[in-house]
Amino acid sequence: MAPDPSPMAPKGLPLLLEALGWSDPERWWSLWQQRGGFELARRVWPADVKDEWLLGVALPLLSQAESLLEMGGRPLLGLSALPGCGKSTLCDWLVQASSELGWSIAFVSIDDFYWPGPELDRRMAGNPWGVPRAIPGSHDLELMATALDQWRETGVLNAPRFDKSLRQGRGDRSEWVRSTPDLVVLEGWFVGVLVSDELSCTQNTHSLELTTEELLYREQLFRLLPDYEPIWNRIDKLWHLKSQSGTSSRLWKRQQVETQAKTTGVQVPQSAVQDFVRMIETAFPAPWLQDLHQSDVVIDLTNQRAVREITLK
Repeated sequence: MAPDPSPMAPKGLPLLLEALGWSDPERWWSLWQQRGGFELARRVWPADVKDEWLLGVALPLLSQAESLLEMGGRPLLGLSALPGCGKSTLCDWLVQASSELGWSIAFVSIDDFYWPGPELDRRMAGNPWGVPRAIPGSHDLELMATALDQWRETGVLNAPRFDKSLRQGRGDRSEWVRSTPDLVVLEGWFVGVLVSDELSCTQNTHSLELTTEELLYREQLFRLLPDYEPIWNRIDKLWHLKSQSGTSSRLWKRQQVETQAKTTGVQVPQSAVQDFVRMIETAFPAPWLQDLHQSDVVIDLTNQRAVREITLK
């Protein structure tokens, strides 16, 4: 018999389940026990993934996907979280688990829609962090919109894939993937971020002292960000894995790079990691990343990625 999950259930889980149509959490858990429980597609996760993460994040997200699938209409599920949080692994698990359940789900990252190498270099030239991608302006938004709209109209998703290891780590498109999913998950580190009130634009981010170059350049980012809003408006439900603070990416990104080095052999220079983290912490005012006005479900995470609380918006 599987253990009773109630002691490890995070605050707010019953309210989320009720919103998904499950007024009785025990019945919800009984269903997932029948479907495999914590062992469902568990091989996708790192060996140290905790049952609490599966209970508080993975299985509820799968229930959200099931709810959207039942509604039909080829829904788009958004997932927003800072780099290194584990959202790509979560999406890999979601696809694998749904496949084992007989559902057809695919996920794409906004990173897959980066411009091809030479155009990407041109658009990223002169940014104060020296990052080769990731900020507003690095994505082909017309291509992203077309791919999502054609999928909704025809059921066929044609999307590029971006390989970050190409071109000495600057990355490039590597292939195109054709699939026919009934639901698509769109993930990214600033999915759902919108330009907010003018006051927060002038505030320093996380009490960091911004350089003159950073302040000037992020004004360009603020002008580009509204171009992403039509993409965000295509999302039917947006989940936000919210970090304990805007500086959580310092820890998460370092862990991500260490894992990448172990699994792929690709070593990222420490200076490049520091520049990337600096960009994450200063490209937008902190409130813009911490409070996504369009989010439907917010999962508050500690710096150790433990689930503190689940809230609905």
